[in-house]
Amino acid sequence: MNLDIMQWFDFNVLIFMGMSLVLNGFIAYLWHKKFYQKLGLKSYQAIQRIHLNETPRLGGFIFILSLAAFVAFSNTNESIQSLKMILICLIPIIIIGIKEDLFHNVEPAIRLLALLFVGWLFRAQFTGPLPVLTDIPFIGKIFLLQGGISIFYILSMTAVANGMNLIDGVNGLCGAVALSILSALLFLSYKTSDVVMLSTIFSVILILIPFLIFNYPYGKIFLGDLGAYSLGLIISMLTIILFGRHPEISPWGAVLILIYPATEVVFSMLRRMVKGISIYNPDTAHLHLKLFHFFRPQPHYKKMANALVTPTLSPLWLFQMIVIGWVYQKPLFIWIAIILFIAFYLILFALVPNVQKNK
Repeated sequence: MNLDIMQWFDFNVLIFMGMSLVLNGFIAYLWHKKFYQKLGLKSYQAIQRIHLNETPRLGGFIFILSLAAFVAFSNTNESIQSLKMILICLIPIIIIGIKEDLFHNVEPAIRLLALLFVGWLFRAQFTGPLPVLTDIPFIGKIFLLQGGISIFYILSMTAVANGMNLIDGVNGLCGAVALSILSALLFLSYKTSDVVMLSTIFSVILILIPFLIFNYPYGKIFLGDLGAYSLGLIISMLTIILFGRHPEISPWGAVLILIYPATEVVFSMLRRMVKGISIYNPDTAHLHLKLFHFFRPQPHYKKMANALVTPTLSPLWLFQMIVIGWVYQKPLFIWIAIILFIAFYLILFALVPNVQKNK
């Protein structure tokens, strides 16, 4: 297979990658100089916060702004049209997310409704083929019911977006997970010779990279709710679009690619229900926070405890990117890979001690 880079790479994206780099650095500098105090913005207070210094949660806003500018100033083609449709669908969570990232006063239920609305908008706007799910054992018949497939995709997108938001707590983790998922989708686009998806996904990756430079290892800027939710929704939409375009790939491959954020949100909900606490309430029992509180008290790791979490969890967030190339054509092996991931996640969660109890 020989795809000419000129067929799918839009060199204009490098300009907006540079724009993202400059804006991330500028915002990080302003917060370092405590400019947020002049604007009357309150410091971020949450029990899951682990940063001593006030850190801007505007990385997601910069990412979306740079992506939107790239779309606005690029020549219209199928890739740009897909990105434009995705950005339009994101408007509700952009409005709610930026308000939460600046003022920290949006109720969890409102954020949930915004995510569901984004999912509904995507189903209303997207006219391309959807992944074939009716052949899935046990639950396939549900998708034949009126509205069944739409409800499934809306809830799935909401779950992945929430999962991405849950892991946006330590330096580099949310961005690394997004990069791994996008890389897995990029690989499948290449293997299927899908020039449109190659261009779309690679553009998103390049515009995301400047954020990662400032986010890891020193945590100069964070995605915030807008960024984490938007990234979760974008990777969900791109996954749906790609697997819909290529029915020859098992839809279970999509589950494997999105397994980390999906496992995080499902396990967190189950854990909270078992403990009898609201699923809306934040806590410090997430795997990445348990690892941070495990590293933090140790003298050798104290100063770099935050930065250690993402590489320690690399077997989880690299899993889908590495495994998909071996199993994407073999449904049985995809199921085995999904089971192995969940088993490894649960074992790791059980092995990491609860150094800090939930408040």
